Amino acid sequence: MMTVVAVEAQPPYLADPAPGQVFLTPRIDLDLGPVPLVVPERYATANLAERELMLPPGFSVNVFAAGEPLEGPRFMAWDPEGVLHVANMKAGGGSEFAPPVNTARPPAVEQMKGQVLALPDRDGDGVADEILVVADQFWFPNSIQFFAGYLYVADMHQVVRLRDSDGDGRYEEREIVVPDLPIGHHRTRTIEFDRQREKLYLSIGSSCDLCRESDPRRATIMEFDPDGSSGRVYASGLRNAVGLGMHPVSNELWITTNGHDREGAHLPPEMVTVVRDGGFYGWPLAFGFRSWIDFSISAYQDLIFPLTAQDSSDVERVPRPVAMLQAHTAPMDVHFYQGERFPEQYSNAALVAFRGASKSRDVGGYKVVALFADSDGQNARVGDFLTGFQSGRDVWGEPTGLATDAQGNLFVSSDWRNYMILRVVASPYVTAVADEGGVQPDGFLLAQNYPNPFNAETVIHYNIGRKGDVALSVFNLVGQQVRRLVREVRTPGFYQIVWDGRDDRGQEMASGVYIYRLQVGDLAEARKLLLLR
Repeated sequence: MMTVVAVEAQPPYLADPAPGQVFLTPRIDLDLGPVPLVVPERYATANLAERELMLPPGFSVNVFAAGEPLEGPRFMAWDPEGVLHVANMKAGGGSEFAPPVNTARPPAVEQMKGQVLALPDRDGDGVADEILVVADQFWFPNSIQFFAGYLYVADMHQVVRLRDSDGDGRYEEREIVVPDLPIGHHRTRTIEFDRQREKLYLSIGSSCDLCRESDPRRATIMEFDPDGSSGRVYASGLRNAVGLGMHPVSNELWITTNGHDREGAHLPPEMVTVVRDGGFYGWPLAFGFRSWIDFSISAYQDLIFPLTAQDSSDVERVPRPVAMLQAHTAPMDVHFYQGERFPEQYSNAALVAFRGASKSRDVGGYKVVALFADSDGQNARVGDFLTGFQSGRDVWGEPTGLATDAQGNLFVSSDWRNYMILRVVASPYVTAVADEGGVQPDGFLLAQNYPNPFNAETVIHYNIGRKGDVALSVFNLVGQQVRRLVREVRTPGFYQIVWDGRDDRGQEMASGVYIYRLQVGDLAEARKLLLLR
């Protein structure tokens, strides 16, 4: 009836595992390279100075917002006007581990400090103009969604929906739609809407590391009508499904879930999977693709035994996950990229934020990965997309929430170490760069500027192998031309030009990452440079 798993080394990478095999999803290399974190003066802090992150070629990253009143920013959503909102979970000085696990009841309303914040970017410069409190008096808000004119907030003990009745940007009207949720261990609640079927999904984590639950709502995804009626268990066996996302093609619910604690550094792998109506996903009996939990661990025996025939039957219907990823790295949000700014390979890819190991920095995490799979979850491959938040045991960011704006830029929240929201941009002008900096066909070459970063001026070298119209310009990260350096016919040869960091009107440009692009006929190449004032 039961196979005991005994795996001491990290599981192998397997593309087509059999039931009972412990595996990790095959990896791909997205060719990450160092990119400076651009910090606008408005949000500059000593903790963020001279930081560097790792991204694929052609991407850059800047701080969108940081510091007060951000305190534990978690999941994000865009309102109908295109303003980013975020659940501010630890507002009021709440620590990483508050409220207490064994709290019996919610505190008084005046003690509830959690908030929802709005971060408008009215001038479109990629930096929040200000950070506004638009709703408050929450206990531990983790997830927000806009739907049918309401702002929904998933608090630990309830789901509420709010309305801004007078249009002033604050949400005065409040209605509890899902009351009296179980509280304590695994405190975060996540919501997601199936907008086609007009259904609300809510994840409720387990009350323990491993146990048989007395409350049937625990370790499940529940389904409701938007007004909170018709509540039922949609899927079960999910220890702590923190991230929920609807696939843009299949319209199926995908989730991340965090595994149990006592099987060592490499077990169980963290899971991303498709969740379907009536499905059972293993906990507290098995993990992954029908791999039984190691019940030679006495604490687990005491909590689960005796095993039953129904237990075996339930494990036999656990489907293969979309992906199994490094153990104990705490996957948070799962977000499908539907913008047009990133390269084509990212279209409908799942981006997953890893907040990092809760008890040991040695395990790792602290990154965002890109998960490429068919719309039904088959043929998954995973690659690191955004890393660099950890150096040895020094951790300075914990990615948690993910969102994409109308322009296709990615936003990443960090809810600990540094409270911040980052903005990841792919330049629409970046094309293939010559291998090892060598000359492309027809003698065409755009060299990296020097010095880089620079303050007063920098030199740009380029080579052309045929006579033609030469255009060399500098663009900002939203694709606007800020300085035309060359626009004339030139003969073959090697050239250099100096840019003084000013725009076409002679105004000094602000610190940040810029793109310089060379075009000669049908040949084009672009590179990034960093201006530091």
